[in-house]
Amino acid sequence: MEFNRGDSGSSLQSEINITPLVDVVLVLLIIFMVVVPLLMQGYDVNIPKTSTNAVPAQAQESRLILSISPVTCGIVKPPEGEGLPADCRVFLGDQKIAAAELPARVAEILGSRPAEKRVLFLAADDRLNYEGVLRILDLAKSGVEDLRVEFITAN
Repeated sequence: MEFNRGDSGSSLQSEINITPLVDVVLVLLIIFMVVVPLLMQGYDVNIPKTSTNAVPAQAQESRLILSISPVTCGIVKPPEGEGLPADCRVFLGDQKIAAAELPARVAEILGSRPAEKRVLFLAADDRLNYEGVLRILDLAKSGVEDLRVEFITAN
């Protein structure tokens, strides 16, 4: 702080030293320059473009859907012993078949397709036992090599 004397010797004036104020402002500016880009950082997301074209009817028909419901196959509780209950029925496409016939039917339908088109869509009810569903899926996969399984929601 400095005292200035004017022509009249009786009045004192103080003048503020602005150097520390400039230092504080520069430090704040540097902090904001570092923090703001970090706050604006996010995740890159590649959202697929929606197609306006409808799925062709032929592609829809070529989908083989295996539907399992607790009404037709009572595997809500863990299955006892090996295998599945004898009265277990599943829907393969639009046909209701016994679970024991599943390997032959899947092999008959998907066996002649090329390896990249051997896809079985599985629609299992959420109430079903996981182990029971896997046993049915193992049966379906046993008849075809390189069978891919896609999961869809059950209606």
